[in-house]
Amino acid sequence: MRLFSRHLLVSLLTGFCLLAPGFIFSQQLSEEPVGGMDENAEVEASKAMPAVSGSLPASLDYYPLNAYYRSWDTLCVRRYSEPMSSIQDSIRIPLVSENTGSFVFPRSGQLLSPFGYRGRRVHAGVDIKLDLYDSVSSAFDGIVRMAKYYAGYGNCVVVRHYNGLETLYGHLSKIKVRVNQEVKAGDLIGLGGRTGRASCTHLHFETRFKGMAFNPKQLIDFENHSLISDTLVITNRTFGRSRDYMPGNNDLLASNEKAGTYKKTGKTGSKASSAGKKYHTIKNGDTLYALSRKYNTSVKQICALNGIKPTKVLKLGSRLRVR
Repeated sequence: MRLFSRHLLVSLLTGFCLLAPGFIFSQQLSEEPVGGMDENAEVEASKAMPAVSGSLPASLDYYPLNAYYRSWDTLCVRRYSEPMSSIQDSIRIPLVSENTGSFVFPRSGQLLSPFGYRGRRVHAGVDIKLDLYDSVSSAFDGIVRMAKYYAGYGNCVVVRHYNGLETLYGHLSKIKVRVNQEVKAGDLIGLGGRTGRASCTHLHFETRFKGMAFNPKQLIDFENHSLISDTLVITNRTFGRSRDYMPGNNDLLASNEKAGTYKKTGKTGSKASSAGKKYHTIKNGDTLYALSRKYNTSVKQICALNGIKPTKVLKLGSRLRVR
C-alpha cells in the first residue's frame, strides 16, 4: 500500500508539471541541478575525452583570432591547448562590424536564472524560457566548433565567432548544425528542449572568451534583446563568478571610454562628459534597469539621485536624473 501511494504521488506531481509549467519553472529553476553547466563538472567531463588535434578552419585562422585560439576541439566545451592566463592589458572585442558580422538575440524569452554561483557550483550562463521545439539562433556569425550531446548540457552547440567570443546553447531537443559549419547571426542552430540535467524546458546560454565563461549581461541587454555596445572590453574583472556578477560601473566606464565606445545616447563612438547633471525623459518601455545600462550607472545610484525606490513605477513623460 505504501509503495502504491508513493507511485501515485509521483504520477500526480508529474502530471502537475505538465499542467502548470509556469509554476514549475519558477519553483524548479531556482534550484536547478547544475550538471554539465557547472564549471568543475565540465572540467572533469573533458578529462574523459580523447585528445583532439584538429586544425583551425581557414576562415578563423587570422590575426588576432588565431592569437586567442590555436586549437580546435570538437569534443569539449572548454578544453584548449592555450589555457587562459591573466590579462595584463584590456582586450577590445568588436562585437559587430563588417569583418565580424551582426548580432541576433538567440531566443526571445523571459530570463529565468542568472549567471554565477548556485551554492558551491558555478552556473556558467543564463537560462532563457522557451517552449519545446522553439527555434534557437546563433547570436553572431561564426563556425560551429561542437555539436553533440555533452554531459549535463544535453544536446549542445558551441559556436566560435569571428569577433573572438564563443557562445554555447544547451538542453536542445534537436541539433540543426554540424561541426565546421559556417553560420550567420540569426541562423537556426537547434530546437528548444530539456535534454541533459534540466528541470524544465529552457535554453542555457553562455558567452566565453578563451574558454572562460562570463556574465552575458556584460554585452547583452536582456530586456530589449539587443547589444549594450558595439564593442566589449575584456579585463581580468570580466570573469567574476558571484551571482549575476557585473564589473563595477567605474571599471566599465573607464574601459569603454578608453575604447571610445561609451554610450551617451544609445549610439556607439560618443563619449559622455563626466561634468554636469544628466536627465532622461521617460518613454514607453523604459525601466530603471534599462536606464542604468544605457547610462552606465546603477539602479541604486539612479534611485539615490531621485529619492525613489527600485519598485517605483515610471510615469511617461516624467524626467529622471541619471547623473
